[in-house]
Amino acid sequence: MFLSALFCEVKGLGPEGKYFLVRFIRRFGIAEPVDLGVKALAKQFGLSDRQVSEALTTLVALGVMTFSSTPEGKGRPKRCYQLQEDFHKKLENITALTATQHEVAVGSLLKHESKKVCQASEKPEEQNEEVGLLTDLRSKKQPGRLTVVNRLLLSVLLCRADRFGVVNDLGFATLCKLTGLNKERLRHRLGRLIDQGLIRTSVPGATSPVLARKMKSIYFLNLAHPELVGGGSVTSALVCMNGERIPDYVIHADGVRKDVSRDKGKSKLFQGSKYEQVVRYFKGQQVPLFRFLQVMLERYAAYLLSKRWSDLLRVPLNQRIDDQGLRELIRFDFRISTMPAESGGDSPKWSSEEQLNTVFDHLYHWAYGLALWIKERFDQVTNVPFDSMDFVIVPQTMMLGYGHFALLALPQSLDGWNGCLIVAPDAEETLAPRYCPIESDIPLEDRYNCGLQTRPGQAMTR
Repeated sequence: MFLSALFCEVKGLGPEGKYFLVRFIRRFGIAEPVDLGVKALAKQFGLSDRQVSEALTTLVALGVMTFSSTPEGKGRPKRCYQLQEDFHKKLENITALTATQHEVAVGSLLKHESKKVCQASEKPEEQNEEVGLLTDLRSKKQPGRLTVVNRLLLSVLLCRADRFGVVNDLGFATLCKLTGLNKERLRHRLGRLIDQGLIRTSVPGATSPVLARKMKSIYFLNLAHPELVGGGSVTSALVCMNGERIPDYVIHADGVRKDVSRDKGKSKLFQGSKYEQVVRYFKGQQVPLFRFLQVMLERYAAYLLSKRWSDLLRVPLNQRIDDQGLRELIRFDFRISTMPAESGGDSPKWSSEEQLNTVFDHLYHWAYGLALWIKERFDQVTNVPFDSMDFVIVPQTMMLGYGHFALLALPQSLDGWNGCLIVAPDAEETLAPRYCPIESDIPLEDRYNCGLQTRPGQAMTR
């Protein structure tokens, strides 16, 4: 039931109060009254007396809890707190929405913390948020320590993460409602989790006339982080520090952006070519769209790597595998009615359907080219069963292109291969494989350089 509490919006309740409520339900359930005082509850939950007192007062005022006081001889009366029955029903209505494969890790995050530690961190934390500083002052005293509010936020994200730790269905507004944070504080907290390595990176959402729907921000949680290890399957990491020229068939969305910017509907740079339809389709789109387009191409490429590793071959376009599942993914993501039929000029006339099919064909072959190139980076590795693994590509900043890339991998069966593989140029500029049992064995600087983690202070704007 405590997972339901995580996803139950309580208007007017701040993040510390929400954390207290979730911990209260996890510890005591929802039915019986609790006759512990403020100090006892604060000690159990690792909060300060003031935080507990304020949380209880707010929860009673909001109608989430009831409070009763019964005299018992001399001394203070017996104080009892109990969840309202209407709130029970509210929790039961959202129980079906809280299934997660990371419940153990969530439970571990919502654990007791030293009261002394929490009290020591309160003042710097408040000062930091009031003045809007980007540097977390608390980290100077307690580097890497998770505050209770960050535990709450990370728990919500983890509940919605897939088995790779990717979260793509929680919008910014929803996160604010569930955590009690405002937008500024939420942005700061997310940046802090990235700096601590608990979130590998994030990709801002995007809206555009070419997209079939609003794309929410994507968060790549680091399931290999010590705070989360043991909560489920830990991903393997496959890293390539590229030492070769990128072939022409590997298309980056930033290159498309530059072509669209150069064309501006006036030049005849691409006139008469099929690529002209792509330029027309993305005409007028801003940088955020192309940032998200790159992530979409990487998702399509990861799909092919997961489903078709052995089938990916360097062959002419007309001999490549035709995966209808990928074509459906592309059509699901992009709007199919944005291009008017072309007429006039010296270019061939295209119907609207022909133009869209041409655009979608380009997206398909770009994903194929990227997947093929990634596969070829690992061709010299013979003792890893790539064809029995699923993959996710960790996004990099646009300006880095494909200088390096990192994949997360999980076996398709429970007893499959796991480990870490780094392919990097040796002294002769030949890509040479190096193995590590676990991700933490990879030097931190290498994890930053290859994109497995974002360097502190450089949270991705992509």
